[in-house]
Amino acid sequence: MHSDLFDKLPLVVCEVAAVRGDNGEIVDYEWTAANALMNASILPDGGSIVGMKVFEFDPGYRDSEMIRCIRKTLDTGEATSMVTQEGRAASLLKKVLKTTVTPTEGGVLCCSHEITEIARERDKALEQATLMQIACDNTAYGLIITDKDGKVLYVNDAMLELGGYEREDLMGKSVFCLGGLRDERIVAEVRALLAKGEEFHYTTDDNILAKDGSEIMVSVALENGFLPTTGEQIFVAHFEDVREDRRKAHELKNALLAAEQATRLKSEFLANMSHEIRTPLNGVLGMAQTLNNERLTDSQKEQVEIILESGQTLMSLLNDILDLSKIEADKIEVSPVATDLRHKISNIERLYQPMAAEKGIRLSAFVSPEVPASLQLDPVRVRQCISNLVANAIKFTAEGEIQIVATSRHTSQGRHEVTVHVRDTGCGIAPDSLERIFETFEQEDGSTTRRFGGTGLGLAITRKLARLMGGDLSVVSRLEEGSVFTLKVTSDENAYVPVTHIHSKTGEEKSSRFSIKGRKALVVDDNMINRRVARCFLEQLDLDVSEAIDGEDALNTLALEHVDVVLMDIHMPTLDGSRAFKMLRESSGINQHVPVIALTADGMAGDKQKFLAQGFDAYVSKPVDERELSTIVSQVLSEPADRLQHVG
Repeated sequence: MHSDLFDKLPLVVCEVAAVRGDNGEIVDYEWTAANALMNASILPDGGSIVGMKVFEFDPGYRDSEMIRCIRKTLDTGEATSMVTQEGRAASLLKKVLKTTVTPTEGGVLCCSHEITEIARERDKALEQATLMQIACDNTAYGLIITDKDGKVLYVNDAMLELGGYEREDLMGKSVFCLGGLRDERIVAEVRALLAKGEEFHYTTDDNILAKDGSEIMVSVALENGFLPTTGEQIFVAHFEDVREDRRKAHELKNALLAAEQATRLKSEFLANMSHEIRTPLNGVLGMAQTLNNERLTDSQKEQVEIILESGQTLMSLLNDILDLSKIEADKIEVSPVATDLRHKISNIERLYQPMAAEKGIRLSAFVSPEVPASLQLDPVRVRQCISNLVANAIKFTAEGEIQIVATSRHTSQGRHEVTVHVRDTGCGIAPDSLERIFETFEQEDGSTTRRFGGTGLGLAITRKLARLMGGDLSVVSRLEEGSVFTLKVTSDENAYVPVTHIHSKTGEEKSSRFSIKGRKALVVDDNMINRRVARCFLEQLDLDVSEAIDGEDALNTLALEHVDVVLMDIHMPTLDGSRAFKMLRESSGINQHVPVIALTADGMAGDKQKFLAQGFDAYVSKPVDERELSTIVSQVLSEPADRLQHVG
């Protein structure tokens, strides 16, 4: 061996020959040549290993990887190699060495070179590969890696479990054996992405085949990538079983549809209930009001008043239930218009004065001067809220007084916060009941309903309405001392309007009622009792009344004789009121422009606005109040046509 040449190389080089026994078997090995680096790595104290027997020098070599490689090369005549950091030379040098064993004439030539950094990078790569393997093997989702042709290179346990496959069923096979990508739309989208030659991420729902032939709905996330060494394209597909999720989504969708259907049926039921209850109640209250105008004995008058009071209570309960249902179904709307709050509170005070006086209670109202003369409020809902509070105060106050106090202040948003306090000197409310009284169907205790009546809905409705109007309802109270309910609503300030006062009608205005004497009215209703009630009320106004049993009958009558006003029921067989009204307006007959009042048992939110929008001149809901009907008929017959839309 050219020792001078090998001494200059950064290699550990030596030549080894076999030492054979009498029977020709190898009993040891002998170093026949070695370069300086080899000698130094074996004998750090100096000297040469040439001529030394390997096993005699170190018996540990007998079972070493080095001797196995040397023996293999001697037996086969082919070169072998090994990587080690545990051999004697590697340990002394503290490096990782790769040794190549090549056959020579006298034995084998062993050349070792350092690959420490390469080995570290290899170990790091192996560690990363192991981590990725663990992650892929243990993910909850199915995972398949394929080459560019779709041949499966890797499949994890979750994927095998998902489809019921064995590993050999998929490894090396085409991924299309799973039966996915059968949707032409999905195939077209994936092909378009592939055509770009870029990395992409694509997700979709698809069906794959299990081993037993059943279909599994999965969410597929497909990605591509390129190997850094060869640039070859590979595909990674994640599969998530979404059968349960889709089943739940389907159930939720069906539940939502069922809930919407239930809500629709509930709304229809409420509308029908309103109509069906109001119709007979119209007969009860209508006849009672008519009877109350007759000459009655004191006993008979008391009985009629009881009928009226009971019917009005029933009507109030019905309205409460309908209002609550509309609020909970988000069917109620707040319609702010220019409103004079003073006027509204003054009317409420006058309305409840007789009721308070009957119990010996003083009722007074005060509106602060800072309250604008005109505010953007929903007058119907504001009146309903304040009326509920005043009615409650009268109900629960045996003696003393009730005060209504209204104030307002500018807010930082440039709006007005209107506050209405209703204070009473009644029985008060226990501290633990202050919030419970605002719950639906709740009153302070179980005996309250029996003692005072009512559904326990008034305060709940009032608070819900207040919150719809940007405010709230609260209360402070002490037992046996009384309560103060505070209603707050928000409003935009309307253009300034001077405070209006209520004046008695002039003589000319008063005469308007009597000017309708002898005018002709047509009552259109399929219910005989309703026609009878309307006739009684109209005849009190000295009107000449005729009747029609449905829309078709009404049109026939209106085509032949002139009338001054029509009271048109909406829900009728053959031809309903709305269609009959439209046909009348489209006709060219003598009554084409006659005032028509919608007379209906519908009482749901927006009904009045709906019928006025259709062109009716006014709207009256059943059960009909005699005074309300008289007022509206008088106004319709005396007001100019351009103001009729505001009647009722």
